[in-house]
Amino acid sequence: MILPAAVASTVVNARTSDLLAYALLAGSAALGLLVWPALPETVAIHFGLSGDPDTFVSKPVGVVLTPAIGVLAVLAVRYAPERLGGHTGSPASENTTVLFVAAVIAYVQAFVYVWNLGYQLDPKVVTVPVLTAAGLLVVYAYRRDATAT
Repeated sequence: MILPAAVASTVVNARTSDLLAYALLAGSAALGLLVWPALPETVAIHFGLSGDPDTFVSKPVGVVLTPAIGVLAVLAVRYAPERLGGHTGSPASENTTVLFVAAVIAYVQAFVYVWNLGYQLDPKVVTVPVLTAAGLLVVYAYRRDATAT
């Protein structure tokens, strides 16, 4: 789901990490096109605390919306702190965060496809790994930025 911090930190420039992030998001859209014939006309895209879906959209929206949001999220992670005068941290932690955002969105989109194809897994399959990875990202960024200063 997420690139290990050691791998992501070897991505030395923003351009490479951005291209990898966009490739992950394009891959999730391509997967949607691949499974398109098997998806229902209305797809579940959000699940409540009970694990039951509570938001449905048309198939085209279900396939395109999440990767599009992912592109906007990558752009926000990359450019918003600079534009708003905030601290971005070290380049390595910023690049890792960009990859993390794209990987999480692609992972969630894969779960949505799997669920709508009839393999109705518990949403904790997504939630627990994502929260664990987010915690690890925070620790990595903190340590990386602490050693960079």
